Amino acid sequence: MHTFERQKATSKATISTDDRLPGWPRPKFIYAHSPMSWEWSVEHERFLPRLKRINIMPGTSGIRKGPGGHAPMIANLQSQGWTVLPDDMQVIYTDESGKLAKDTHYMVAYRGRRGTTYADVWERPVVVGGGPSASVDWSSLYDVAGFDAWRASLVDSGAIPKPNPAVLAGSIQRQERRAGRRINDAHDGAPHVQRIVEGHQQTLSDMQEAAAKAGGKRKRRPVSRKRATKAGVDGN
Repeated sequence: MHTFERQKATSKATISTDDRLPGWPRPKFIYAHSPMSWEWSVEHERFLPRLKRINIMPGTSGIRKGPGGHAPMIANLQSQGWTVLPDDMQVIYTDESGKLAKDTHYMVAYRGRRGTTYADVWERPVVVGGGPSASVDWSSLYDVAGFDAWRASLVDSGAIPKPNPAVLAGSIQRQERRAGRRINDAHDGAPHVQRIVEGHQQTLSDMQEAAAKAGGKRKRRPVSRKRATKAGVDGN
């Protein structure tokens, strides 16, 4: 597989024509986080902030042409409680050796056949097809581990405030319903089904504990088969 060279978004370095990506250029962007947007990570056993990628395109979202043209859009987001993450901040990614490494920007630039295209440091371009119809696959080799490690570090460092437990309640309630439904599946005694049920219950317990730590409260007990039966969840 061909490896394409990337630079920081401010780099002026050039690349040979053979190393230019096909397809239309992708615009510069910023990452931002709404205090209402969180998701559970089984790998990290904690809630991670969902980040929204906002393209900086004049004429959209109140963005104007010229330097600083997206300042009004940033101000509007911040007035609504969003955290806007500047590009020039420390990021974590997985390097070529498979180890977590650090860099100073999350936006990088690639030379394209139709102009500069922008990506984040966790994206790895894969060219699909050839000739005029060639395109770029940005998702297949995405560095999920590095991206999640960075999202966790944003909360640990205080760059993104910890979640409000009330915001997490919806995710926990959905997991409670999921765990309750799975309890019914354990009746046949199949080991693999039992493992699935136990996994859902463990996830629920972990979510409750994480929310309790965020709010300084005692965690709720996870749904047990006995309790679910008494509540009529068992279905018998």
